[in-house]
Amino acid sequence: MSAHRTARRMLAAAAISVIAHAALLTGSWLMPPEAPPELPTLTARLQPLPVQPAVPPVAPQRKPVASAASSAAALPDKAPVPNNNNPAAAEPAAPPVSAEPVVTASAAPTTFRLSEAPPMPSFPRKGQITYQLTMGPDQTPVGRTVQTWEFEDTRYRLGSQSESTGLIEMFRPHRYNYLSQGTLSDQGLRPERFLASIKRGSRTEESIAVFDWTEQKVRLGRLPQQTTVELPADSQDVVSFMYHLALAPPAPGRIRFPFTRGLRLDIVSFDVLPPETIDTPLGRLRTIPVIQVREHDNESLAVWLATDYRNLPVRIRFYNRHGEVSGEQLVGEIRVSDR
Repeated sequence: MSAHRTARRMLAAAAISVIAHAALLTGSWLMPPEAPPELPTLTARLQPLPVQPAVPPVAPQRKPVASAASSAAALPDKAPVPNNNNPAAAEPAAPPVSAEPVVTASAAPTTFRLSEAPPMPSFPRKGQITYQLTMGPDQTPVGRTVQTWEFEDTRYRLGSQSESTGLIEMFRPHRYNYLSQGTLSDQGLRPERFLASIKRGSRTEESIAVFDWTEQKVRLGRLPQQTTVELPADSQDVVSFMYHLALAPPAPGRIRFPFTRGLRLDIVSFDVLPPETIDTPLGRLRTIPVIQVREHDNESLAVWLATDYRNLPVRIRFYNRHGEVSGEQLVGEIRVSDR
């Protein structure tokens, strides 16, 4: 009986020893490591790039040619001009408007006059137009556009910058930057260089048109692929043509001229319609509608020139390839300076 008990004790000790060794080998006796402390939450916020100063072209001074047309289109009193421009992708798309006395659009309407061959009017040397930017036929507000111009003797510089705001800016930002530079003559504007930078979401497309009036050639297209074609007389870009018409508005009827948005050069037609009064944040303005004749499967646009404010473009409407309204810029403020 004693031997039997001894054997049972030995078997029990052996079993305990086996279990202890197994636990030691597998490490099941170790306590699990402590969970690492939670890291602080990281936050990020996008900030706009700093505005780069634009260097306006320098040239000898030349006095503008005054005329009866400019007297009839006189603008009201002056106030400081802020510089609200953003930088373009290729280079600044608009000249800065210095803090100088300016003219703000608020004058009472004057008598509308449109001769068949109006003389070149005097024009403010610097200016800025701010537009409300809407999209679609329901005119949903999506952002704003700022156009600027500067004349220095026989040189000009025009810029247009459009940017989205609100939810569109948060989820799919849009930027449309255009820059037109060239010379000013008694016949109007003659562009020498046109830059376009268009950003939709994360995608950016850039194009450039370089006008060689001596060789009568123009190089254009998306960078880096470009083509060179013949340069017809009176060619304009999508920005310069508006101010070309403002300097010498055409008589009612159909006009045609070469026209580029930076990708190709097309001969386009515009119908100059009878005067029309439109409602704007500046009040009811008398305008000259200039409507592009739509061609099959091509985008088009229309411009309303305010006869009471030096024929400046106060409404710009865009149409898609199907002829439907895709967007509109409606004036909210006009500021000009002769200094």
